[in-house]
Amino acid sequence: MKHKEFQLILQKGEGYKVEFKESVTNSLSKEMIAFANAGGGKIFIGIKDNGDIRGGATDNTIKSRIQDMANNCEPAVPLKISTHKNILILNIPEGRDKPYQCSNGFYLRVGPNTQKMSRNQIIEFLQYEGRLRYEELLNKKFDFNKNYVPEKLETYLRLASITKSLDDETILENLGVLEYIDGKATLNNAGILFFSNDMERLCEQSIITCVVFDGTQRKDIANRKDYSEDIITNIEDAMRFVKKELRVRYILDGEARRKEIYEIPLDALRETIVNAVSHRDYFERGAHTVVEIFSDRIEVCNPGGLVKGLSLKDFGRKAIRRNQLIASLLHRADYGENLGTGITRIKDLLKINDCPDIEFEITSFFTCKFKRYPYDVSKVKAPDKAPDKAPDKAPDKAPDIILKKIDLKILKFCADEAKGRSAILAHLGYKTVTGNYKKSIKLLKDNYMIEHTLPDKPSSGNQKYRLTEKGKKWISDR
Repeated sequence: MKHKEFQLILQKGEGYKVEFKESVTNSLSKEMIAFANAGGGKIFIGIKDNGDIRGGATDNTIKSRIQDMANNCEPAVPLKISTHKNILILNIPEGRDKPYQCSNGFYLRVGPNTQKMSRNQIIEFLQYEGRLRYEELLNKKFDFNKNYVPEKLETYLRLASITKSLDDETILENLGVLEYIDGKATLNNAGILFFSNDMERLCEQSIITCVVFDGTQRKDIANRKDYSEDIITNIEDAMRFVKKELRVRYILDGEARRKEIYEIPLDALRETIVNAVSHRDYFERGAHTVVEIFSDRIEVCNPGGLVKGLSLKDFGRKAIRRNQLIASLLHRADYGENLGTGITRIKDLLKINDCPDIEFEITSFFTCKFKRYPYDVSKVKAPDKAPDKAPDKAPDKAPDIILKKIDLKILKFCADEAKGRSAILAHLGYKTVTGNYKKSIKLLKDNYMIEHTLPDKPSSGNQKYRLTEKGKKWISDR
């Protein structure tokens, strides 16, 4: 090491990559494995913590002692020893065989300090290094004869368009979910998630909880279901639950079947739920994947937050998978692309359908939020008998509504003077009365935005539509 470089290190002091030690002690092995478990670094022996040079022995005897300490770690810490005058310099690269352990446990470099890792930190570290994946672990509670369900494999093969030409155990082994222990077949956790029963006992955290709340707060529960089947059945059950709660409008366009338009695209919701079960942290046993439905939004939440190694800047652009085997199995069954394109696809679906953009909240949990329209005219209860004449003005507390493009076109077209049906249809580019036209007129009338010019003769050929005071105010406010 050049003298100028050495002086610069002394001036900067200890840091993430630099440690000063006065002499060789038994604690040196902690420092070595801490650097090997992190990004590597240098240990200067013969320098006090404050940077004062103390110096010391640099002979082969002390070097041999240091090398023995490095070799006694598990695995052996890679090490290069050099000297600068009477200072020993230990150059420790980032280890290739993490995690490294000394006789006192596992240590990691955190800022300028060496810290011992707790049990949970060790698990998290192993996950981050890719050496510990929940999906690849074996479950002692699983009994192949009692818990494996052949029908679930048949369903999966059908979804994945795989012809069943081999026995079940061979297929499961090729899918990467079956292992033999002492000659007995068993499934890893990924296999349990897809092909077994009794999930509440084997993997309780795989449950999807769907909840409907009255209003906008987590307060009054109107409906709740806990789904505890295999991962694919849970996805489908959760989608059926959500679909029943979504507002929908129908379009009749001359085809044999009517078109159903949901307030939030079903494919966007499905992609979100698939991502939630695919990327959740299954080591976290205290929380389910949750789908919460409020009057103004739908939230899908799973424990785990962002996968380590993926920054907020790269979120939605790059793919780092917490559970690669689970994601791969879902991809084969046509659930997700396994390419990190899910977020982009969700955003595109919402944009195409004129829906508000999705929002994300990322902490130790990952939450996706879909906005809902606060009011839906299809749910308004009609009076027992329709009034003969429309009221002169809207009620004091008429509900707020979200208007679509066609509604706005009609309002603006009728703003200057009353317009008849033929003129409105021509303005919209329609040759005949369509379902969209009827839906829009009904919405605007029911919300007292427009009214008949001949209220006593609703079917008159001379009938026209004009803005009410509420409609005029709505236009002028905007």
